[in-house]
Amino acid sequence: MDKPRKTKNIAVLFSLALKGQRMTFRGILDYASKHGPWFCKFMEGRIGEQEFGVGSKGEIDGVIMSMTTRRTAEKVAALGVPVVFVEPFPEMLMKNWPVRGAPWVGRDSFAIGATAARYYLERGYKSFAFTDVPNGRFWSAERRRGFAETLAASGFGCEVYDKITAKERRSWPLERARMVKFLTALSRPTAVFAPMDGRARLVLDACQAAGLRVPEEIAVLGVDNDTLLCESTVPALSSIHTGGFRRGQIAAEMLDALMQGRAPGKRAVSLPPISVITRGSTGYDAMSAPIFAHAISYIREKAGRGGIPVPEVARAAGCSRSYLDKGFRAKLGMSVREAVLKMRLECVKELLAMTSRSMTEIAMECGFARDSHLAFLFKKATGKSMLQWRRENRETPDE
Repeated sequence: MDKPRKTKNIAVLFSLALKGQRMTFRGILDYASKHGPWFCKFMEGRIGEQEFGVGSKGEIDGVIMSMTTRRTAEKVAALGVPVVFVEPFPEMLMKNWPVRGAPWVGRDSFAIGATAARYYLERGYKSFAFTDVPNGRFWSAERRRGFAETLAASGFGCEVYDKITAKERRSWPLERARMVKFLTALSRPTAVFAPMDGRARLVLDACQAAGLRVPEEIAVLGVDNDTLLCESTVPALSSIHTGGFRRGQIAAEMLDALMQGRAPGKRAVSLPPISVITRGSTGYDAMSAPIFAHAISYIREKAGRGGIPVPEVARAAGCSRSYLDKGFRAKLGMSVREAVLKMRLECVKELLAMTSRSMTEIAMECGFARDSHLAFLFKKATGKSMLQWRRENRETPDE
């Protein structure tokens, strides 16, 4: 009979307020359920909750931590146990930080910004803006850089809303007047990118205050795909799905290796975003002719429900197939058929990441006659098999 494994006490030192953080914790728990047992000690973040601290020496076997104060880092260093960082601040990777040389896993914020730019460019926008967060976080700067540099490579500039004052940081009603002024002065239509869902919701609030129509005049895209936040606005907020579950799995795997005295493999892992979830805030496209906007919207609506014949798209748009195809090539750089396939593959990615459905079930749901044909097209488009892509991007729905 196998001897029961000793339970390890793991201090998880990061907030669970945001969806991405909760999903990261789910990933840690998923790994622990297979390789534990681990007793994960963490704070729920409730008002009046007792302080947890970091535990005592001999009480904690390992630590997974995110952004924190130097004082807390000093306490963690004094424990003398393996540590893994999740989305560390730049100062946490410097040589003078109390916990030095810890492996880490995070999000590729530059890639997130680049994804936002490509998403808007593919939809025909010519005017763009970025709205910074009030506290000027490093990840916001990276998302801004990815957005602006990707636009610049296509010959476009980007208006930037930043330099939020100390008083404005403390009061959204106070700041809103300045954001209203900024948004009102933009060309129309303009595609606005906010580096997190919470900020994007405030952009929508300012649009409402300014009487700007979303998405016809201002399109708004956020980051994190926190459904609670995204579906509480009018219109609902489109967002970049960056996951979190896989980050947690990788962090736990790194920590497990360190606790066993092994090297963690890669010491720095930066994960790209998974996909863009389109909702009402980017629901229409800034095309010069409404015909193409209708066609794109129709494809998006039908993409996850099966095959979409090109003549059907043309009928929905109210034009001939040849006219529509010529317009798509001129405005999007691809044929209607290629646009349909691209959006269907995005639906496949979402099902791979967010469900446990088999490849055959996904192929049937998305209208592919054979899963082998879908597998070929997916590998051609992404360079990875569907199974490999699922392993690297697996998520679980947030409750």
